[in-house]
Amino acid sequence: MGLKMKVGHRLAALALVGLTAAGCSSMGGGSSGSTDTNVGSSGLSAAEIKTVLAGRSWRFQGPNNTGTTLYAADGSSLVEVDGKGTTKGKWTTKDGQLCESFDPAPFLPGGVPMSCYPFSRGSAPNTYQAGKATFTVAS
Repeated sequence: MGLKMKVGHRLAALALVGLTAAGCSSMGGGSSGSTDTNVGSSGLSAAEIKTVLAGRSWRFQGPNNTGTTLYAADGSSLVEVDGKGTTKGKWTTKDGQLCESFDPAPFLPGGVPMSCYPFSRGSAPNTYQAGKATFTVAS
């Protein structure tokens, strides 16, 4: 969201329990941790991304998968990928990026190591982009 969790794949594949962006992108990389410094007008700060995601369930749609991810305030996530199953993950933020990892699952045998993807407001109202995945609040 091979299932090498591209933001489109990872979130979609994982919906990944990760619970979202995982929907997979082929970008980014592997760093974790968060910072709360401000970023320019083109991106969201780490704190803003946390505020958007934490404590909510998000529908994601990526190039290869769709599903729902719950981002818990403690940095854990639960992802359900439509038609594939569920997995757990961890998430954190960096300025302008959502970082996620996913545990192994039947549809994701190797899991996904911590990877970071650009995170921004989407082009439609009340949407966000994480790599190639689009997120909307789950109802």
